Amino acid sequence: MPVMNTFTIRFRALLSMTNSKPLENGQLIVERGRIREVFPDTRSPIEGELIDLSDCLILPGFVNAHCHLSLSALKCLIPRGGFFATWVRSVIEKNELVSWENRVFALHAQAKIMACSGVTALVDYIPQAKFIKEYSGLPFRQTLLLEVLGFLPSLAEPIVENLELTFKQKVNESGMVKLGLAPHSPYSVSPKLFREVKRLADKYKCPLSCHVAEFSEELQFLQDGSGDMKDLLKERSMFDDDWTPPASSPAQYLDSIDVLDSLVAVHLNLADADMDLLKSKKVKAVFCPQSTRWFRRDKYMPVRDLLDLGMVVGLGTDSLASSESLNFLDEIRAAEEMLVDVSREEILRMATKGGAETVGMDCGVIEKGRPADLIGFRLRGEFDDWYSLPFEPEREKADFVMIDGKKVF
Repeated sequence: MPVMNTFTIRFRALLSMTNSKPLENGQLIVERGRIREVFPDTRSPIEGELIDLSDCLILPGFVNAHCHLSLSALKCLIPRGGFFATWVRSVIEKNELVSWENRVFALHAQAKIMACSGVTALVDYIPQAKFIKEYSGLPFRQTLLLEVLGFLPSLAEPIVENLELTFKQKVNESGMVKLGLAPHSPYSVSPKLFREVKRLADKYKCPLSCHVAEFSEELQFLQDGSGDMKDLLKERSMFDDDWTPPASSPAQYLDSIDVLDSLVAVHLNLADADMDLLKSKKVKAVFCPQSTRWFRRDKYMPVRDLLDLGMVVGLGTDSLASSESLNFLDEIRAAEEMLVDVSREEILRMATKGGAETVGMDCGVIEKGRPADLIGFRLRGEFDDWYSLPFEPEREKADFVMIDGKKVF
């Protein structure tokens, strides 16, 4: 009799994303949603249903480590290029015109594209707690980061009260959805609010994420309090006239207000001088290739340096307000084009293990005891460089996707 909730998967090759070498012509056992055993051959007895993927490469599902899925209705509506403040104004203007129905429709449609491309885990900035219900129905293991904005110190107390109310509610009893916090950026969150959000993150033992050192106007604002970001805050009646510019880099500023420790820092395009500080504070980084390219950044995250320092680096799509696609296969190919000194193996680690480690998700690798979040790519002819197969330009989706031991397709 087959064991309940147990099945066997045969594979042509398997990339575990641990430090082990690729396995060929083996099989693995999944029991109650988790990997019970991985075998380097097919001699062990089949347990439960046999899923024959003996013509496929198997690897952990992709982890989209930074996304704003709720902005999906803005696809093709935001002009490309130009100053960052101009882009922000355009996003705010267009986003206010989107109905809730259209927003939800676009969110689910793009989630499907993401899932088909092999994403099994999602880290997303959500603008309001009411989005949690919509996200909880998506086919991903999720870390939902409540996005926090407020440069006026007077806003800190009511914002934190609302955040704490959200954390005290039960989000998802299946354990597939967890919460975190995302103070948006050094130019949009007051020092007081930053500290309070960090206090909440420590209290609830959840990840803290922030856009850091993304563009030159951000650095100018922190140096002397001038420029486009000040103008934008004043336009929105959000500038604090009593605020004193720290005259430091974004990373140094965040460290000075005690919020840099273990931060998930997104972008880091202009952080070359702060590598040692970032490493000492155990900062995790997320690189968004298509978004970086969309803005035509002259400089972008020094991924090679971060990897050489032994730091955690994940890969994210950002949003369709600043990217052409949420297809994760497009993302890994864009990463390869931009990161000429980073190997395909390293990019795949960023896309799986690295992304999971940024927020402490229990996925991203294939090993005993881990969730069975698996994707498969069918071979098209003979292959020996297994790390290159997902990068093939004609591939638009995965051929097999499983999350928590359940087949998505």
